Amino acid sequence: MSTPTLQPRPVPGPVPAWAFPSGSEGRVAGGPGTLRVDLPGRRLAAVRLVLDAGASREPGAKDGVATMTARALLEGTEAGGGTALTAAFERIGASLYASADLTALRIALDVPVTRLDDALELFAKVLRGPALADSDVRRLVNERLEEIAQEDADPGSRAMRELRAVMFPGEARSSRPTGGTKESIAALEGADVRAFYASAAPAEATAVVAGDLAGTAADQALAAALEGWTATGEALGAPDTIAPTTGPRIVVVDRPGSVQTYLSIAHGVPNRSHPDWPKLMVASHVLGGGLTSRLNSVLREEKGYTYGVRAGLLRLRHCGLFITQGAVHTEVTADAVADALTELRSVEARGISEEEHGSSVRALADRAPAEYETARAVAAELADASASGLGPEYPRRYLEAVRASTPDGVAKAYTDNVDPEKLTVIAVGDAGEIREPLEKLGYATVTVTAKD
Repeated sequence: MSTPTLQPRPVPGPVPAWAFPSGSEGRVAGGPGTLRVDLPGRRLAAVRLVLDAGASREPGAKDGVATMTARALLEGTEAGGGTALTAAFERIGASLYASADLTALRIALDVPVTRLDDALELFAKVLRGPALADSDVRRLVNERLEEIAQEDADPGSRAMRELRAVMFPGEARSSRPTGGTKESIAALEGADVRAFYASAAPAEATAVVAGDLAGTAADQALAAALEGWTATGEALGAPDTIAPTTGPRIVVVDRPGSVQTYLSIAHGVPNRSHPDWPKLMVASHVLGGGLTSRLNSVLREEKGYTYGVRAGLLRLRHCGLFITQGAVHTEVTADAVADALTELRSVEARGISEEEHGSSVRALADRAPAEYETARAVAAELADASASGLGPEYPRRYLEAVRASTPDGVAKAYTDNVDPEKLTVIAVGDAGEIREPLEKLGYATVTVTAKD
Protein backbone atom coordinates (compact mmCIF):
# COMPACT_ATOMS: atom_id res chain seq x y z
CA MET A 1 0.00 0.00 0.00
CA SER A 2 1.50 3.30 -1.05
CA THR A 3 1.81 6.22 1.33
CA PRO A 4 -0.29 9.22 0.23
CA THR A 5 1.60 12.37 -0.61
CA LEU A 6 0.40 15.23 1.52
CA GLN A 7 0.50 18.78 0.28
CA PRO A 8 2.31 21.25 2.51
CA ARG A 9 0.12 23.18 4.88
CA PRO A 10 -0.60 26.68 3.52
CA VAL A 11 0.89 29.53 5.48
CA PRO A 12 -0.26 33.13 5.59
CA GLY A 13 1.49 35.41 3.15
CA PRO A 14 1.66 39.17 2.73
CA VAL A 15 -1.62 40.97 2.15
CA PRO A 16 -1.91 41.69 -1.59
CA ALA A 17 -1.55 45.32 -2.59
CA TRP A 18 -4.94 47.00 -2.89
CA ALA A 19 -5.91 50.56 -3.65
CA PHE A 20 -9.28 52.21 -3.33
CA PRO A 21 -11.00 52.29 -6.75
CA SER A 22 -10.52 55.47 -8.76
CA GLY A 23 -13.00 57.02 -11.15
CA SER A 24 -13.41 59.33 -14.10
CA GLU A 25 -14.60 62.83 -13.23
CA GLY A 26 -16.99 64.88 -15.33
CA ARG A 27 -19.68 67.52 -15.04
CA VAL A 28 -23.19 67.88 -16.36
CA ALA A 29 -23.57 71.20 -18.17
CA GLY A 30 -24.84 73.67 -15.59
CA GLY A 31 -25.40 70.86 -13.12
CA PRO A 32 -23.69 68.42 -10.78
CA GLY A 33 -20.20 67.10 -10.99
CA THR A 34 -20.06 63.40 -11.82
CA LEU A 35 -17.80 60.49 -11.04
CA ARG A 36 -17.90 57.16 -12.89
CA VAL A 37 -16.26 54.19 -11.19
CA ASP A 38 -15.91 50.94 -13.15
CA LEU A 39 -15.98 47.88 -10.90
CA PRO A 40 -15.75 44.68 -12.96
CA GLY A 41 -18.07 41.95 -11.74
CA ARG A 42 -20.32 44.24 -9.68
CA ARG A 43 -23.57 43.76 -11.51
CA LEU A 44 -25.52 45.94 -9.11
CA ALA A 45 -24.96 49.60 -9.98
CA ALA A 46 -25.01 52.23 -7.26
CA VAL A 47 -25.82 55.89 -7.86
CA ARG A 48 -25.15 58.31 -5.01
CA LEU A 49 -26.16 61.95 -5.34
CA VAL A 50 -25.04 64.39 -2.63
CA LEU A 51 -26.50 67.88 -2.49
CA ASP A 52 -24.83 70.60 -0.45
CA ALA A 53 -28.08 71.03 1.46
CA GLY A 54 -27.50 69.40 4.80
CA ALA A 55 -28.87 70.48 8.14
CA SER A 56 -25.97 72.91 8.64
CA ARG A 57 -27.52 75.10 5.90
CA GLU A 58 -31.09 75.05 7.15
CA PRO A 59 -32.79 78.45 7.53
CA GLY A 60 -33.21 79.79 11.05
CA ALA A 61 -35.92 78.11 13.17
CA LYS A 62 -36.37 75.40 10.53
CA ASP A 63 -34.33 72.66 12.22
CA GLY A 64 -35.12 69.29 10.67
CA VAL A 65 -36.33 70.61 7.31
CA ALA A 66 -33.47 68.83 5.50
CA THR A 67 -34.49 65.52 7.04
CA MET A 68 -38.15 66.10 6.19
CA THR A 69 -37.22 67.06 2.62
CA ALA A 70 -35.30 63.81 2.15
CA ARG A 71 -38.26 61.79 3.39
CA ALA A 72 -40.79 63.72 1.32
CA LEU A 73 -38.77 63.07 -1.85
CA LEU A 74 -39.51 59.37 -1.44
CA GLU A 75 -43.24 60.11 -1.80
CA GLY A 76 -42.66 60.73 -5.51
CA THR A 77 -44.28 63.10 -7.95
CA GLU A 78 -47.86 62.86 -6.68
CA ALA A 79 -49.39 63.39 -3.25
CA GLY A 80 -49.55 60.08 -1.43
CA GLY A 81 -47.51 58.43 -4.17
CA GLY A 82 -44.85 56.80 -2.03
CA THR A 83 -46.20 53.30 -2.45
CA ALA A 84 -46.58 53.71 -6.21
CA LEU A 85 -43.05 55.09 -6.52
CA THR A 86 -41.60 52.19 -4.56
CA ALA A 87 -43.52 49.73 -6.75
CA ALA A 88 -42.27 51.42 -9.92
CA PHE A 89 -38.66 51.04 -8.81
CA GLU A 90 -39.22 47.48 -7.60
CA ARG A 91 -40.57 46.45 -11.01
CA ILE A 92 -37.10 47.06 -12.45
CA GLY A 93 -35.29 45.64 -9.43
CA ALA A 94 -34.27 49.05 -8.11
CA SER A 95 -34.39 50.75 -4.73
CA LEU A 96 -34.43 54.47 -3.91
CA TYR A 97 -33.35 55.96 -0.59
CA ALA A 98 -32.86 59.47 0.77
CA SER A 99 -31.50 60.93 3.98
CA ALA A 100 -29.97 64.10 5.35
CA ASP A 101 -27.23 64.81 7.87
CA LEU A 102 -25.41 67.98 8.88
CA THR A 103 -23.27 67.88 5.73
CA ALA A 104 -25.55 66.92 2.86
CA LEU A 105 -28.88 65.78 1.51
CA ARG A 106 -28.16 62.33 0.10
CA ILE A 107 -30.16 60.43 -2.50
CA ALA A 108 -29.24 56.82 -3.30
CA LEU A 109 -30.27 54.51 -6.13
CA ASP A 110 -29.36 50.81 -6.39
CA VAL A 111 -30.25 48.89 -9.55
CA PRO A 112 -28.95 46.04 -11.72
CA VAL A 113 -26.59 47.42 -14.34
CA THR A 114 -28.87 46.13 -17.10
CA ARG A 115 -31.70 48.34 -15.79
CA LEU A 116 -29.67 51.44 -15.03
CA ASP A 117 -31.11 53.52 -17.90
CA ASP A 118 -34.72 52.80 -16.87
CA ALA A 119 -33.97 53.52 -13.22
CA LEU A 120 -32.29 56.83 -14.03
CA GLU A 121 -35.36 57.94 -15.97
CA LEU A 122 -37.50 57.41 -12.87
CA PHE A 123 -34.79 58.98 -10.75
CA ALA A 124 -34.87 62.10 -12.93
CA LYS A 125 -38.63 62.45 -12.52
CA VAL A 126 -38.32 62.39 -8.75
CA LEU A 127 -35.52 64.97 -8.76
CA ARG A 128 -37.20 67.35 -11.17
CA GLY A 129 -40.80 67.19 -10.04
CA PRO A 130 -41.31 65.88 -6.51
CA ALA A 131 -44.76 66.58 -5.11
CA LEU A 132 -43.59 67.49 -1.60
CA ALA A 133 -47.30 67.75 -0.87
CA ASP A 134 -48.76 69.28 2.30
CA SER A 135 -50.59 66.06 3.17
CA ASP A 136 -47.40 63.98 2.87
CA VAL A 137 -45.37 66.44 4.92
CA ARG A 138 -48.02 66.46 7.68
CA ARG A 139 -47.90 62.67 7.88
CA LEU A 140 -44.10 62.61 7.84
CA VAL A 141 -44.00 65.27 10.57
CA ASN A 142 -46.18 63.08 12.78
CA GLU A 143 -43.95 60.07 12.12
CA ARG A 144 -40.86 62.10 12.97
CA LEU A 145 -42.42 63.28 16.24
CA GLU A 146 -42.97 59.64 17.21
CA GLU A 147 -39.33 58.89 16.37
CA ILE A 148 -38.15 61.73 18.57
CA ALA A 149 -40.10 60.27 21.48
CA GLN A 150 -38.35 56.93 20.89
CA GLU A 151 -34.95 58.65 20.70
CA ASP A 152 -35.65 60.38 24.01
CA ALA A 153 -36.20 56.98 25.60
CA ASP A 154 -32.94 55.55 24.26
CA PRO A 155 -29.96 56.41 26.52
CA GLY A 156 -27.42 56.25 23.70
CA SER A 157 -29.37 58.69 21.54
CA ARG A 158 -30.00 60.92 24.54
CA ALA A 159 -26.30 60.93 25.41
CA MET A 160 -25.30 61.93 21.89
CA ARG A 161 -27.89 64.69 21.80
CA GLU A 162 -26.65 66.09 25.11
CA LEU A 163 -23.03 65.73 24.02
CA ARG A 164 -23.56 67.93 20.99
CA ALA A 165 -25.62 70.42 23.00
CA VAL A 166 -22.82 70.76 25.55
CA MET A 167 -19.82 70.72 23.21
CA PHE A 168 -21.10 73.26 20.68
CA PRO A 169 -22.35 76.79 21.46
CA GLY A 170 -26.11 77.23 21.30
CA GLU A 171 -25.91 79.27 18.08
CA ALA A 172 -24.13 76.40 16.28
CA ARG A 173 -26.39 74.17 14.21
CA SER A 174 -24.20 71.27 15.32
CA SER A 175 -25.45 71.77 18.89
CA ARG A 176 -28.98 70.73 17.97
CA PRO A 177 -30.40 67.41 16.74
CA THR A 178 -29.88 66.89 13.01
CA GLY A 179 -33.44 65.66 12.60
CA GLY A 180 -34.92 68.60 14.48
CA THR A 181 -36.58 68.99 17.86
CA LYS A 182 -40.20 68.37 18.80
CA GLU A 183 -40.89 72.08 18.55
CA SER A 184 -39.12 72.72 15.25
CA ILE A 185 -40.55 69.63 13.53
CA ALA A 186 -44.10 70.33 14.69
CA ALA A 187 -43.88 73.79 13.14
CA LEU A 188 -42.78 72.60 9.68
CA GLU A 189 -45.18 72.74 6.75
CA GLY A 190 -45.13 71.66 3.14
CA ALA A 191 -44.14 75.16 2.03
CA ASP A 192 -40.99 74.96 4.15
CA VAL A 193 -39.97 71.67 2.55
CA ARG A 194 -40.67 72.91 -0.96
CA ALA A 195 -38.70 76.12 -0.35
CA PHE A 196 -35.72 74.21 1.02
CA TYR A 197 -35.60 71.77 -1.89
CA ALA A 198 -35.98 74.60 -4.42
CA SER A 199 -32.91 76.25 -2.90
CA ALA A 200 -30.71 73.15 -3.09
CA ALA A 201 -28.32 73.94 -5.94
CA PRO A 202 -27.65 71.05 -8.34
CA ALA A 203 -24.51 72.85 -9.51
CA GLU A 204 -23.09 72.28 -5.99
CA ALA A 205 -23.90 68.56 -6.05
CA THR A 206 -21.95 65.46 -7.06
CA ALA A 207 -23.36 62.28 -8.57
CA VAL A 208 -21.36 59.06 -8.33
CA VAL A 209 -22.20 55.97 -10.38
CA ALA A 210 -20.33 52.74 -9.63
CA GLY A 211 -20.60 49.18 -10.89
CA ASP A 212 -19.66 46.97 -13.83
CA LEU A 213 -20.23 49.74 -16.34
CA ALA A 214 -18.07 48.47 -19.21
CA GLY A 215 -20.00 48.60 -22.47
CA THR A 216 -22.81 50.71 -20.98
CA ALA A 217 -23.77 54.31 -21.65
CA ALA A 218 -23.86 55.10 -17.94
CA ASP A 219 -22.29 58.55 -18.42
CA GLN A 220 -24.87 59.60 -21.00
CA ALA A 221 -27.77 58.19 -18.99
CA LEU A 222 -26.62 59.99 -15.84
CA ALA A 223 -26.13 63.25 -17.74
CA ALA A 224 -29.58 62.95 -19.30
CA ALA A 225 -31.12 62.46 -15.87
CA LEU A 226 -29.44 65.55 -14.43
CA GLU A 227 -29.23 67.96 -17.37
CA GLY A 228 -31.34 71.08 -17.07
CA TRP A 229 -32.11 70.49 -13.39
CA THR A 230 -31.63 73.81 -11.62
CA ALA A 231 -32.40 75.51 -8.34
CA THR A 232 -35.41 77.83 -8.40
CA GLY A 233 -35.29 79.27 -4.87
CA GLU A 234 -33.05 81.63 -2.97
CA ALA A 235 -29.56 80.38 -2.23
CA LEU A 236 -29.11 78.60 1.08
CA GLY A 237 -27.04 80.24 3.78
CA ALA A 238 -23.45 79.32 4.48
CA PRO A 239 -22.95 76.06 6.40
CA ASP A 240 -22.29 76.11 10.12
CA THR A 241 -18.56 76.09 10.87
CA ILE A 242 -18.57 76.86 14.61
CA ALA A 243 -15.93 74.75 16.38
CA PRO A 244 -16.60 72.64 19.47
CA THR A 245 -15.61 73.96 22.87
CA THR A 246 -13.40 72.21 25.42
CA GLY A 247 -13.97 70.96 28.98
CA PRO A 248 -13.38 69.66 31.51
CA ARG A 249 -17.03 69.12 32.43
CA ILE A 250 -19.34 66.36 33.55
CA VAL A 251 -23.04 66.48 32.72
CA VAL A 252 -25.51 63.99 34.18
CA VAL A 253 -28.79 63.45 32.35
CA ASP A 254 -31.10 62.18 35.06
CA ARG A 255 -32.93 58.91 34.45
CA PRO A 256 -34.30 57.95 37.89
CA GLY A 257 -34.21 54.23 38.57
CA SER A 258 -31.86 53.40 35.70
CA VAL A 259 -29.73 50.31 36.41
CA GLN A 260 -27.11 51.40 33.88
CA THR A 261 -25.32 54.61 33.02
CA TYR A 262 -24.61 55.37 29.38
CA LEU A 263 -21.33 57.26 29.07
CA SER A 264 -20.09 59.48 26.27
CA ILE A 265 -16.66 61.08 26.67
CA ALA A 266 -15.52 63.43 23.93
CA HIS A 267 -13.04 66.01 22.68
CA GLY A 268 -12.98 68.10 19.50
CA VAL A 269 -10.41 67.28 16.80
CA PRO A 270 -9.64 68.67 13.31
CA ASN A 271 -11.66 67.53 10.31
CA ARG A 272 -10.67 64.89 7.76
CA SER A 273 -8.62 67.26 5.64
CA HIS A 274 -6.07 67.54 8.47
CA PRO A 275 -3.00 65.28 8.09
CA ASP A 276 -3.48 63.97 11.63
CA TRP A 277 -6.90 62.44 10.88
CA PRO A 278 -5.62 59.01 9.72
CA LYS A 279 -3.31 58.81 12.74
CA LEU A 280 -6.17 59.78 15.06
CA MET A 281 -8.17 56.92 13.58
CA VAL A 282 -5.36 54.54 14.50
CA ALA A 283 -5.16 55.99 18.02
CA SER A 284 -8.93 55.59 18.43
CA HIS A 285 -8.65 51.93 17.46
CA VAL A 286 -5.81 51.36 19.93
CA LEU A 287 -7.95 52.84 22.70
CA GLY A 288 -11.37 51.42 21.90
CA GLY A 289 -11.50 49.71 18.52
CA GLY A 290 -11.97 46.12 19.66
CA LEU A 291 -12.16 43.75 22.59
CA THR A 292 -8.37 43.81 23.01
CA SER A 293 -8.20 47.61 23.01
CA ARG A 294 -7.00 49.43 26.12
CA LEU A 295 -10.44 50.56 27.27
CA ASN A 296 -12.03 47.15 26.80
CA SER A 297 -9.10 45.32 28.38
CA VAL A 298 -9.68 47.27 31.59
CA LEU A 299 -13.39 48.14 31.73
CA ARG A 300 -14.71 44.89 30.23
CA GLU A 301 -12.15 42.14 30.73
CA GLU A 302 -10.44 43.17 33.96
CA LYS A 303 -13.15 45.05 35.87
CA GLY A 304 -16.38 43.68 34.35
CA TYR A 305 -18.04 47.11 34.35
CA THR A 306 -19.50 46.79 30.85
CA TYR A 307 -20.23 44.52 27.91
CA GLY A 308 -18.07 46.74 25.76
CA VAL A 309 -16.70 50.24 25.18
CA ARG A 310 -15.85 51.75 21.83
CA ALA A 311 -13.84 54.75 20.74
CA GLY A 312 -13.85 56.45 17.36
CA LEU A 313 -14.10 59.68 15.43
CA LEU A 314 -17.35 61.39 14.47
CA ARG A 315 -17.00 62.91 11.01
CA LEU A 316 -18.43 66.40 10.54
CA ARG A 317 -17.50 68.57 7.59
CA HIS A 318 -15.80 71.36 9.54
CA CYS A 319 -14.45 69.34 12.45
CA GLY A 320 -14.38 65.95 14.12
CA LEU A 321 -15.14 64.59 17.57
CA PHE A 322 -13.12 61.93 19.34
CA ILE A 323 -15.75 59.95 21.28
CA THR A 324 -15.65 57.09 23.76
CA GLN A 325 -19.02 55.44 24.48
CA GLY A 326 -20.44 52.57 26.43
CA ALA A 327 -22.95 51.51 29.09
CA VAL A 328 -21.80 50.56 32.60
CA HIS A 329 -23.55 49.35 35.75
CA THR A 330 -24.92 52.25 37.80
CA GLU A 331 -23.01 51.41 40.96
CA VAL A 332 -19.62 51.53 39.20
CA THR A 333 -20.22 54.65 37.11
CA ALA A 334 -17.58 56.79 38.82
CA ASP A 335 -15.06 53.94 38.87
CA ALA A 336 -15.62 53.37 35.15
CA VAL A 337 -15.13 57.06 34.39
CA ALA A 338 -11.93 57.11 36.46
CA ASP A 339 -10.54 54.06 34.68
CA ALA A 340 -11.56 55.42 31.28
CA LEU A 341 -9.75 58.68 32.02
CA THR A 342 -6.66 56.71 33.02
CA GLU A 343 -6.66 54.85 29.71
CA LEU A 344 -7.31 58.04 27.73
CA ARG A 345 -4.25 59.54 29.46
CA SER A 346 -2.19 56.42 28.79
CA VAL A 347 -1.06 57.40 25.29
CA GLU A 348 0.91 60.32 26.68
CA ALA A 349 2.10 58.25 29.66
CA ARG A 350 3.40 55.21 27.80
CA GLY A 351 2.99 55.83 24.09
CA ILE A 352 1.77 53.18 21.63
CA SER A 353 3.49 49.85 21.14
CA GLU A 354 4.48 48.33 17.81
CA GLU A 355 2.03 45.49 18.42
CA GLU A 356 -0.90 47.80 19.14
CA HIS A 357 -0.08 49.94 16.15
CA GLY A 358 0.30 46.98 13.80
CA SER A 359 -2.96 45.34 14.80
CA SER A 360 -4.86 48.63 14.50
CA VAL A 361 -3.42 49.40 11.06
CA ARG A 362 -4.34 45.93 9.90
CA ALA A 363 -7.86 46.34 11.23
CA LEU A 364 -8.35 49.71 9.55
CA ALA A 365 -6.50 49.25 6.25
CA ASP A 366 -6.25 45.53 5.51
CA ARG A 367 -9.99 45.02 5.88
CA ALA A 368 -10.67 47.70 3.24
CA PRO A 369 -10.95 45.25 0.29
CA ALA A 370 -13.82 43.48 2.06
CA GLU A 371 -15.34 46.68 3.41
CA TYR A 372 -15.48 48.18 -0.08
CA GLU A 373 -16.34 45.03 -1.97
CA THR A 374 -19.71 46.31 -3.21
CA ALA A 375 -20.52 49.14 -5.59
CA ARG A 376 -22.75 50.58 -2.86
CA ALA A 377 -19.87 50.94 -0.40
CA VAL A 378 -17.51 52.46 -2.97
CA ALA A 379 -20.09 54.94 -4.26
CA ALA A 380 -21.16 55.96 -0.76
CA GLU A 381 -17.57 56.61 0.37
CA LEU A 382 -16.73 58.64 -2.72
CA ALA A 383 -19.96 60.63 -2.45
CA ASP A 384 -19.24 61.35 1.21
CA ALA A 385 -15.72 62.54 0.39
CA SER A 386 -17.19 64.84 -2.24
CA ALA A 387 -19.82 66.20 0.16
CA SER A 388 -17.03 67.08 2.59
CA GLY A 389 -14.95 68.80 -0.08
CA LEU A 390 -12.18 66.19 0.07
CA GLY A 391 -12.13 65.04 -3.56
CA PRO A 392 -12.33 61.59 -5.15
CA GLU A 393 -8.73 60.66 -4.27
CA TYR A 394 -9.28 61.07 -0.54
CA PRO A 395 -10.26 57.45 0.33
CA ARG A 396 -7.10 56.15 -1.34
CA ARG A 397 -4.89 58.78 0.32
CA TYR A 398 -6.47 58.07 3.71
CA LEU A 399 -5.71 54.34 3.53
CA GLU A 400 -2.16 55.06 2.38
CA ALA A 401 -1.68 57.44 5.33
CA VAL A 402 -2.96 54.82 7.79
CA ARG A 403 -0.47 52.29 6.44
CA ALA A 404 2.35 54.86 6.50
CA SER A 405 1.75 55.86 10.12
CA THR A 406 4.16 54.98 12.93
CA PRO A 407 3.55 54.31 16.64
CA ASP A 408 5.32 57.54 17.62
CA GLY A 409 3.47 59.54 14.97
CA VAL A 410 0.12 58.19 16.10
CA ALA A 411 0.88 58.96 19.75
CA LYS A 412 1.95 62.50 18.85
CA ALA A 413 -1.19 63.13 16.78
CA TYR A 414 -3.34 62.02 19.72
CA THR A 415 -1.52 64.10 22.34
CA ASP A 416 -1.45 67.13 20.01
CA ASN A 417 -5.22 67.05 19.45
CA VAL A 418 -6.83 65.39 22.48
CA ASP A 419 -6.26 66.80 25.96
CA PRO A 420 -7.46 64.21 28.53
CA GLU A 421 -7.73 67.00 31.12
CA LYS A 422 -10.30 68.88 28.98
CA LEU A 423 -12.80 66.16 28.12
CA THR A 424 -16.58 66.41 28.13
CA VAL A 425 -18.24 63.55 30.03
CA ILE A 426 -21.96 62.88 29.53
CA ALA A 427 -23.55 60.35 31.88
CA VAL A 428 -27.16 59.32 31.24
CA GLY A 429 -28.30 57.57 34.41
CA ASP A 430 -29.77 57.88 37.90
CA ALA A 431 -28.46 61.22 39.19
CA GLY A 432 -29.35 60.31 42.76
CA GLU A 433 -26.94 57.37 42.58
CA ILE A 434 -24.12 58.69 40.42
CA ARG A 435 -23.79 62.44 41.05
CA GLU A 436 -21.91 62.31 44.35
CA PRO A 437 -19.41 59.60 43.26
CA LEU A 438 -18.70 61.58 40.07
CA GLU A 439 -18.13 64.75 42.10
CA LYS A 440 -15.66 62.90 44.32
CA LEU A 441 -13.49 62.16 41.28
CA GLY A 442 -12.49 65.81 41.30
CA TYR A 443 -12.23 65.89 37.53
CA ALA A 444 -14.79 68.65 36.88
CA THR A 445 -17.92 70.28 38.22
CA VAL A 446 -20.93 68.00 37.83
CA THR A 447 -24.08 69.50 36.28
CA VAL A 448 -27.40 67.64 36.39
CA THR A 449 -30.01 68.11 33.70
CA ALA A 450 -33.45 66.52 33.77
CA LYS A 451 -34.44 64.11 31.05
CA ASP A 452 -36.81 65.83 28.62
